[in-house]
Amino acid sequence: MHQLCTITAYLALVFANLLFATTVTLLATVERRGTLWWPMARLWGRTIYAGAWSRIRPVGFEQLDWDQPCILMANHESYMDVPALIAACPVPIRFVARREVFKTPILGQAMWMTGQISVDRSDRERSIKSLDRAAKKIASGRTVLVFPEGTRTPDGGLQSLKKGGFMLAIQAQVPIIPIGVSGTRSIVPRGANMFRPATVGIVVGSPIETAGMTADDRDDLMAQVHAALVEQRDLAADVCA
Repeated sequence: MHQLCTITAYLALVFANLLFATTVTLLATVERRGTLWWPMARLWGRTIYAGAWSRIRPVGFEQLDWDQPCILMANHESYMDVPALIAACPVPIRFVARREVFKTPILGQAMWMTGQISVDRSDRERSIKSLDRAAKKIASGRTVLVFPEGTRTPDGGLQSLKKGGFMLAIQAQVPIIPIGVSGTRSIVPRGANMFRPATVGIVVGSPIETAGMTADDRDDLMAQVHAALVEQRDLAADVCA
């Protein structure tokens, strides 16, 4: 069963990139805000999950005020986190991603055209400038997703959080929305190539305000978000149990 699931998952991934990612790129040349291309992006995520014989159970997205700019912060279990979050989120979100990801054929072009945020981690000065540009975009009304761990967890535990996303939130003076994700490691763990059917839970927590905060408040903010991510991840595990 796992072999058949793996075959259909890879076929769905190729199909989704060829059809939906290409469509997103074309639509983004006409309209950048996401009214046209975001529904196609969500179909991209849903198609990948259908191919992997897996389900997504989102909880709490309807409770957020999407008219207010914010930064979504989620724990990072697997590369299946990205299509799950895109499929679940009702409004366009932009990702903060490594510059190397933008070199991926077709998908990379879609990311450039839709305003995803590239960060060059090999160059500190460029990385800072990228985050400055991102802060201005967020303050102007965009919703941005950050994986504050920086990389996928090797064992399922929540890793220490990187500082960049928190400085971004403080600079933009927007709330952080903690999001717990559970179940994506069951589909394809880090370093694995075989897919297994699973149910993925995604639980949205209460906003954590940053209004009035400065760089001196960063460590306290990181601790608060870390605790919230652990709580939401555990709730997400209950959702997909």
